[in-house]
Amino acid sequence: MTRPLSLILTAALLASTASPAFAEKSVEATKVLPFLDKFLKVPAAQRARLKLSYAIRHDGKPQPDLKAVLVERGGARTPLPVDEEGYFEHLPTLAQLEDDPAIVFDVPVGWKMSTMMTFGTQLKPAQDYDARELAATVAEANAVIGKTAGVMAFMAPKMTGLAFPKAVSGVIVFADGHSAPLPKFNEFPYFRPADHQGAVRVKLTRTPTKVAFYDGKK
Repeated sequence: MTRPLSLILTAALLASTASPAFAEKSVEATKVLPFLDKFLKVPAAQRARLKLSYAIRHDGKPQPDLKAVLVERGGARTPLPVDEEGYFEHLPTLAQLEDDPAIVFDVPVGWKMSTMMTFGTQLKPAQDYDARELAATVAEANAVIGKTAGVMAFMAPKMTGLAFPKAVSGVIVFADGHSAPLPKFNEFPYFRPADHQGAVRVKLTRTPTKVAFYDGKK
């Protein structure tokens, strides 16, 4: 898989209750939010540069108006609002997930949905980055993927760099003062630390919409 975007996983969600028109669709939280518990078990300091985001989709489209509630076994209910792009604004804690909660959705009967999981960075959109921080973000991502993938680690993708959607172009500045243009993939400039040893800054012509992982080799 080669794409200048965040790692995406789509998983089908099951288990619904039938009733006229609308019904509560109850799904195990770990099925709605795959790998979140494993991610949260990694010490916070070792994943500080990373984040997992989840969106519910129906017919391939995000659902920004979706109503969802985390329901714990003891009966506690926590609303899980979604933003304008359909992503959950906040996620359950590890303690909540270990209690085997469900997420209850208020949706039409027979409504099918899927989860889109995005493995992303905590880097904010900007035009100037410390290349060493970018390299550290890539290294941290691969370390966390290795820890959370378990016995399937050999099949997990390896992040080789970072892409800057909508940034148009940019340059890499080295310690001796010389610079080189950032390579592009599908019009997105990207930075691969292994290809540019000694880089100190990455400067973009425009602010990107986000900083996403790049898992391509070239």
